[in-house]
Amino acid sequence: MTTTPGTDGPPAGHAVPGPGPAWFGAVMGTGILATLLQLHAGHLAVFALAAPVFLGLAWALLVGLGAGFLRSIVRDRTVWSRSAGDAAALPLWGLVSMGLLSVGSATFTVVEALAPDLRTIALGVEAALWVAGTVLGLATAVGFTHWLISRRPDHPLPTWALPMVPPMVTATVAGLLAGQVDPGPLRTALVAVGAICFVGALVLGGGVIAVAFHHAWRRTPIPVALSPSTWIPLGIMGQSTAAAQVLTGPSLSQAARLYGVVALSAGAVFGAFAVVSTARGLRARMPFNPGWWAMTFPLGTCALGAHYLGWEVVSLATVLALCGTWSLCAAASVHAVLGHRASTASRPG
Repeated sequence: MTTTPGTDGPPAGHAVPGPGPAWFGAVMGTGILATLLQLHAGHLAVFALAAPVFLGLAWALLVGLGAGFLRSIVRDRTVWSRSAGDAAALPLWGLVSMGLLSVGSATFTVVEALAPDLRTIALGVEAALWVAGTVLGLATAVGFTHWLISRRPDHPLPTWALPMVPPMVTATVAGLLAGQVDPGPLRTALVAVGAICFVGALVLGGGVIAVAFHHAWRRTPIPVALSPSTWIPLGIMGQSTAAAQVLTGPSLSQAARLYGVVALSAGAVFGAFAVVSTARGLRARMPFNPGWWAMTFPLGTCALGAHYLGWEVVSLATVLALCGTWSLCAAASVHAVLGHRASTASRPG
């Protein structure tokens, strides 16, 4: 029996990692916020103005972080080996997968609403990022599942659910893409891929969440520094609710709706626990790390799921809460990065 390297305690000091997979939670959170702002633009006029701004920011983060990580690899080849080969770092590639999927979905949603003439191009961008995000997400989920089975670690954590969420995001976007194409083999293939990813993510993610939280409640509490990771299970619950609604036809709509009600109800319980855990961490002055962005995307998936269930009031309230957690994470990120640069610049030599 082994433990997951690097996850049993808080990060060392207040070091801020450079551009790379760890930061892609910011891409995910920004992308899904852009989508939700556009979906709710009819409720609040300011959302219509903010949606393209957040879409632009999501693209800036995606391109900037990707370019920065590539530059780091060129300078030091061990950066890649550590990122892809370390069991503690492998789940972070799930963030990259979901970043691609989130930005692709946001691009189509916002562009279709604001520039219908560019709809076809936006759909192509969404499809391309869906393929890339799906391949990366499945590879990450399979790789981490193999590690879990082969190593049998004895200290499960909520972060273990992270690699299991991307296939559920794939399922949702597959359903949305299927709705944009004519009936035929392509639509059938998209729905089939979405259904397979839905089941796989639900089984693997549900199992990991159950084991991790049973361990946290009965044996070892979640470390304070990892308090934001308690938001991750909401990603499975909220995203699966959305996926169930967009993948099913009229014959299964009632079953999909019932599933969504159950999943979001469970999400409310886990959400309350996440709020309490995060408040505990903030009171204990937990050091900032990019994992704080876990407070954004999972919450956004619940807003998305509520939207597709037709619970517009619940969805809108959740979006407003998401604006708050996004602002907190953005402010903390800027403060940490500027502080890190200032401390680095002041070092002799």
